[in-house]
Amino acid sequence: MSSLLKAARLTSITLGITLALVEMGSAQLANGAAAVTGGPSGPASASGPVGPGLSRLPTTTPSVVPYATSGGTPVATDKAGASTDTGVGSDAYGLSASFKWPYTIARVAVTGAPFNTTNGALVPVASRPYRFSGKLWMRFGSSWYVCTASLIKKGVLITAAHCVHNYGQQASGWANEVRWYPANYAAGGGPWGYYQGVGWRIPTVYYNGTDTCQSGAIGVVCNNDIATVTLAPKSGVYAGNALGGWYGYGWNGYSYLATPVFGNATVAQITQIGYPVAIDNGYQMLRGDSYGKYIAMTGANGKLLKNTQLGSAMTGGSSGGPWLVNFGTAPAVTGSASLGNAANRNIVVGTTSWGYTSVGINVQGASWFGQNAEFPGANYNGRGAGNIGFMVNYTCTGAPAYC
Repeated sequence: MSSLLKAARLTSITLGITLALVEMGSAQLANGAAAVTGGPSGPASASGPVGPGLSRLPTTTPSVVPYATSGGTPVATDKAGASTDTGVGSDAYGLSASFKWPYTIARVAVTGAPFNTTNGALVPVASRPYRFSGKLWMRFGSSWYVCTASLIKKGVLITAAHCVHNYGQQASGWANEVRWYPANYAAGGGPWGYYQGVGWRIPTVYYNGTDTCQSGAIGVVCNNDIATVTLAPKSGVYAGNALGGWYGYGWNGYSYLATPVFGNATVAQITQIGYPVAIDNGYQMLRGDSYGKYIAMTGANGKLLKNTQLGSAMTGGSSGGPWLVNFGTAPAVTGSASLGNAANRNIVVGTTSWGYTSVGINVQGASWFGQNAEFPGANYNGRGAGNIGFMVNYTCTGAPAYC
């Protein structure tokens, strides 16, 4: 799909010609793609979250998902696309001699107060496009957990399904409460406080526990660990309007390239944003940069399993954080230069889904945004292809004011 569209827990979605809200809400199409909606349950917490919070990042082992798994090339007919709505670390790799995937990792906030600013902790965390990402708090019962999430519409977050639902637990698996703190930079949050989640949506296959997942990592390494969260406006103003924008989103390998430079693997330069609890107590926004590699495996159900892997030192708390291509502000080309192909800015192509159990491997994975066995559609009502296109369409159809 050539048109471009702008843009941590999910169940599977079904493509449906009509929307049918069942219990918390679901949608189904004739080809089997479907999603489910959850929302706040019980009274809101009087005190709110306190402390670093608990991780929800699922992990696996190299014996289940080998490091740098086979790779592969996406199907040629799966056309790539993206929406059009509109710190420096050293090169590093894991401690294990067998797992060396280069990346950079750094706190986004600068050290010391820069010119004309009294608080260096806000720079550039509170600047665009960083501030479209934030720390996500989810309450399950009386316990508060942490993830990361980012805006892809004025009132819609993208995150990982496992952040808002326990895989396969259906109605009993939902988070009771969700809050999002954009540009979080301290224990107390960030400049915009928090936005209250009013609905969270996941693919039905995640909700039912029938997603395509890796054998030995069911509910961890899967096709559709993605979710959307709608945010209540504050004083009538949606988060995206208050922050001055949101990210775009892409599908089917937008800005990825199969190149002999990387042994004909399908790769992309990816920026990862997250709030890992094991670094800075999860209060500081971190930025990682690495090359992401498309991974194709056979799931436990015999269906094609699609993921992206990249090098990263992030840990639990980074779940649901955006994986972006072409991150940052586009420069003006004033001479003989080219910004290249597929150069639309700040496009989310995945969200942090899982990591390895052993410390030091420093590789993470994400469900592939695009067409797969559960979401085969090439165009969901003009909002993109595959799982991400379906989820955005399902969300914006059910809650159009937030889009």
